[in-house]
Amino acid sequence: MDRSSNREHRDNQDRRASGKRGPDILEWKWQFEAKSKKDLAWHDVGTWVNFKYSGTRELEVLVRYAGYDKVDEEWVNVKNEMRERSIPLEPSQCHKVKDGDLAVCLQERDHYALYFDARVVRIQRRQHDVTDCKCIFTVRFLHDNSEEEIDWKKVYYRPTQEESVVDHNTPEPTKEPKRPKQEESVGCHSSPEPTKEPSLSDIENLWP
Repeated sequence: MDRSSNREHRDNQDRRASGKRGPDILEWKWQFEAKSKKDLAWHDVGTWVNFKYSGTRELEVLVRYAGYDKVDEEWVNVKNEMRERSIPLEPSQCHKVKDGDLAVCLQERDHYALYFDARVVRIQRRQHDVTDCKCIFTVRFLHDNSEEEIDWKKVYYRPTQEESVVDHNTPEPTKEPKRPKQEESVGCHSSPEPTKEPSLSDIENLWP
């Protein structure tokens, strides 16, 4: 199953969603991504088709991935295979990604281009303006343990630093103190902005 254009489809829809939340399932669907059992990559949820409870009473949802047809529908476990969607990194936001962070990064091979969980190993910080980040991100993909140097266009950062479902043994990264806000700072020297932290458990409240 090839979903290499999944993230591009989402970006065409909305480079960065407003994060508006509402009770209607159609408003919620764009806020989540799901991990496919078929390729181990993360894909944006386009439609929630159905739901059921497993033998262990865990909620499972039948999802159709954004930009794909019924044939690609897949049952995913809400607790382990669904989460708030990752946020595309902008050139002026590279300060949001730090050494040790969990991110979702594009891995390109001859036969696929997919987004996987990756741990940020190190970042070569470089001075730049707000239109084009010059920093180099070295990341370790967790599904195959490979390391690559990538640019900002291949990085999606997590709204919260939860543990990856396949990276249980990695210690939590040391948190850095927040830098004071600067009005016209550029690139990786910009001040971080507060992020919303909606609860994934709210998905279960959409059904009785």
